[in-house]
Amino acid sequence: MEMLNGIRQKVYDKENPVTRDKVQQTLDRLKSRDYLWEDQDMITQDTKDETMYRIASINPYFNIPFYCSSYDTVIVYLRSSMYKRKPGEKCVISIDCDYLLIRRLQMNILTHVTMGNMSFYNEIHQIVNVSINILKDNEDKKAKLLTDLRREGEAVHYRGRSQDSVDHVTWLWRYGRPDIVRSCIGLHPHNDIYIIDNKAYRIPSKYHTYPPDVRCLLYCLLLTEKYQVNLNEQSENSTKDKIRDRYFPDINDDGSVDFPDEITETRGGVKTFISDDIRHDVMYAFVTECLVEDTDLEFFLNTASRDMISEYCRSWWYERSEGERCLYVPNEPEKMYDLFIDKLQLDIITHCTVSDRVIHDSISKRLNIPEEILKWDLSARERFAESLRQEKVKMFRARGMIVGCAGAGKTTLLRKLQRRYREDNQSTETTVGLEVHEDLFEIKDGTLYGNSSVTY
Repeated sequence: MEMLNGIRQKVYDKENPVTRDKVQQTLDRLKSRDYLWEDQDMITQDTKDETMYRIASINPYFNIPFYCSSYDTVIVYLRSSMYKRKPGEKCVISIDCDYLLIRRLQMNILTHVTMGNMSFYNEIHQIVNVSINILKDNEDKKAKLLTDLRREGEAVHYRGRSQDSVDHVTWLWRYGRPDIVRSCIGLHPHNDIYIIDNKAYRIPSKYHTYPPDVRCLLYCLLLTEKYQVNLNEQSENSTKDKIRDRYFPDINDDGSVDFPDEITETRGGVKTFISDDIRHDVMYAFVTECLVEDTDLEFFLNTASRDMISEYCRSWWYERSEGERCLYVPNEPEKMYDLFIDKLQLDIITHCTVSDRVIHDSISKRLNIPEEILKWDLSARERFAESLRQEKVKMFRARGMIVGCAGAGKTTLLRKLQRRYREDNQSTETTVGLEVHEDLFEIKDGTLYGNSSVTY
């Protein structure tokens, strides 16, 4: 709020008494609702233009409008960094904030006036998951794509919110990231949830049309160990009760509803999905219906089985391979990663998400293991994890010193020992003073395993 008070002082000058009061009203709305303005008759277009100009001119590198503008403001005023302003055009040019503009507009970036700037097509491709070829299409084709997506998609209306409400989009923006919208469970071309006109859409699935009590049963089966429910036990009731209380509080569970025969089958008294493909489709329905806010994802990480977390969940910056189904766990707030790691425990050391090095620090701190181990190859990490399970990990420490005349090749020898010689042999700068390196590696049967890491 101190920042907003500072904005008010700078906007509130004596040289423009005509718009002074309405600028004050606009900034009061900014403080109370986290928006610059909404379309209301009390604020004229001239006032909006004046307010935007003053806020943007306070500090052009702060990019206040890109952080706290309403959706309508983004459409009208904000432009990408390389945009060529037309004579007389009222707009705010981004200073290294193109990614914020894309995340605010989502699919509408395709038809925005700033699309003439081809230099940020790669950013659009990465954030909105639209192919470069589509981005290069003419305006008519991109407008038709949005029309088709509106027609084919199904608007998402979240629990306890009105049909006309667009507040459900705020969770996509709150931490400056597209959040769960990055999930690729259903393998749809524009992610599982896509945003057009500040409204959320999903591709309709037949599993969305089942009655709530049936969906509750299917989601219960989805979240249980090995995706199985033993019909002779009541162990699944706890999970079903949690799902019902969380997502379907209005249904009356009288025990009369059974699993649909076209989706599930019984094998030796155990109910399971007929096929993996059906399970994936049910997972898509669950993600697009139930995982709306951070609290929903927190509930999911606490409730779902280790099998499900391991199969579908990935850390936020994990690079998905073609055709891979991923539910991305955001790295903010930190407890999301903690829940993810706690659920998998030592299994996360050998999980594919370790290829995302951003999560290494979280794993190291949570499991109290050296971060360098996570950079080893899979077989070495498997041996380390197995040793931890058997509580038989031995750590040997030794110190060494390389001395010699200037230019003798001490640094080159060190790089060779650290297996960094090939990547660094282009040039070697003279070492000034003393350097301290730490390396962690595995020795098995007299052979060196793992990749060394270096810290200074």
